[in-house]
This record gives sequence, structure tokens and C-alpha cells, in this order.
Amino acid sequence: MISILMPIYNGIEFIEESVSSILNQTYDQWELIIAINGHLENSDIYKIAKEYEKKNGKIRVYDFHTIKGKSNTLNAMIQYCKYDHIALLDVDDMWHPQKLEIQSQYLNYYGVIGGKCIWFGDRPGVIPDIPVGDISNFDFSTVNPIINSSCIIRKELCYWNENGVEDYDLWLRLRKAGKRFFNCKEILVKHRIHNASAFNSKGNDNKVDDLLISHGFKSRAEKNNDPSRIHVPQINKINMKLL
Repeated sequence: MISILMPIYNGIEFIEESVSSILNQTYDQWELIIAINGHLENSDIYKIAKEYEKKNGKIRVYDFHTIKGKSNTLNAMIQYCKYDHIALLDVDDMWHPQKLEIQSQYLNYYGVIGGKCIWFGDRPGVIPDIPVGDISNFDFSTVNPIINSSCIIRKELCYWNENGVEDYDLWLRLRKAGKRFFNCKEILVKHRIHNASAFNSKGNDNKVDDLLISHGFKSRAEKNNDPSRIHVPQINKINMKLL
């Protein structure tokens, strides 16, 4: 059984597509928790989201008007989860109908389970190159190998730091702690790309080196031995969205 978390600050205009992709799952042992953060109490965004409780009794919507930031919102949502596994879906992304069914076979063996994605929106058709299979020994300092909207995490491992690179930070911490990771080879997520809200435009690219160093890894500049050739992996850019 899986608890799905969907924190929303921006992107309410995409909620029909994202929620429909959950309702269409072939695996039906889930609950969906939606939390609206950073807006005034009983905001229009909250009212729109609240209507989705009428679509299915497994959907619950909360008004987190006192909470700001995606990480703080996710951490607050955990207390409402009934199940031992947590899936994340950004409101502007969508799941393949068999997403949860495919991943469910690995729940008893891995702490984090991801999968591949395909981009749509402003840059359609790109399939980021990430490692698949058991990636527990993969060097996470070279690239963020987990697509955020693809992940399923054991609930006891879930805690996000509010630092602008919250997903990569969590994977690095769990990798350092020796947790097991697996990426399914199938394309499980359609990830929406907004050129206007690219990772670098929020200034978060500059935080990646600091994050790597804080976890005991070399910075990208040290790895490349040439600052002019520093390259942020595509996966980092598309996974670390702030809502």
C-alpha cells in the first residue's frame, strides 16, 4: 500500500491531468494526500483542489496555509500517511497507468524505487539517461539518478531539508547511509518542462556544489579540473523543482 504526496504551491492548472493519472493506475492500493501551501487560508487554489475529494474517497486535501516551502510541506504531510511507502507526484507531471504496479514488486527489497521519464511541454520527447536496475552502488555525486515524480520511498526514510535541492540532498543522505536504490527500466513518468522555470532560473544550480561538499564529495569543478567545463547533469535540472 502506498501513500502519494502532492504538495501544491504553483501549478493548480495541471491538477486534472496529474490526479487523473493516479485514478487510472492499475494498482489500486493507494491514497492521495494533497496539501496547498504558502497561500492564504481557504484560498481559491485550496478550493479547487478540495473538489477532488469528491472524485474518490482515497483523496484527502489539506490547507497548509501556515507552511511555506516544498520540503516543510512534505515533512508535515507525512503525519497524515496511513501506509509505509511514500510516492511523490508533482502536480504538473503525470504517471504511466502501470507505474505503481511495476514498482510494487520491488517494495520489499529497496528503500527507494524510481524509474525513467520522458519530457513534455516546452521540450518534448527527451528521455534523460539515468542508470537502471540496482543502483545502490552508483556514484550519486556524478548525477542525480532518481526522477522525483517517479520515486517511492520507505516512510521511515522520509525527511527533506529546506535548501532548494531537497530531493538530491535526500538521495545523497540515504546513499551515504547505505540504503538500497532501484530504478525501473520502464518510462513511468511524463515530466513537464517549463523553460521559464528552469532549475538555474531559481539560482539552485549554485547550491549543488555546496551540497556535494557537505556530503563529503568533490565539487563538480574539482571533478572536471576545469571550472569552464562545469556541467550540471540534466537530471539535477529537471528533478529539483520548488513548488
